[in-house]
Amino acid sequence: MGLKNCPECGRLFVENASGLCPACYEQVEADEIKVVDYLRNARKATLQEIHDITGVKENIIMRMLRRGRLLSDFAVSYPCETCGELITEGRLCSRCSKGFTDQIKKPAEPAWNVSDRKESQKTHERMYSNKNR
Repeated sequence: MGLKNCPECGRLFVENASGLCPACYEQVEADEIKVVDYLRNARKATLQEIHDITGVKENIIMRMLRRGRLLSDFAVSYPCETCGELITEGRLCSRCSKGFTDQIKKPAEPAWNVSDRKESQKTHERMYSNKNR
């Protein structure tokens, strides 16, 4: 374990599992408690609503979702990473996910065609031909 700068406040600290300095870790824990307390009463909310009411940063709420800290009866909706449509799980909405998988399944078309290759070959032959010397 070495020294590291805290990504939240920039202070130097001894590296740990949380990746945050002790002061920021305590603040994140307190913020997570605020979010859970709010969701216990509301049961359903968007990321923006939670941020507006609790004052907790959106990246902390998203980190909680990614780490599975809000799995029980809570329904939290947040924007799709591509189009911004509100979703409740994953990173992409169903439309963007389908579009992404369709692009992957689509066969790649060659960047050149046969006629381009023949033209290039003719130019190459003219440039390096010994007849012109």
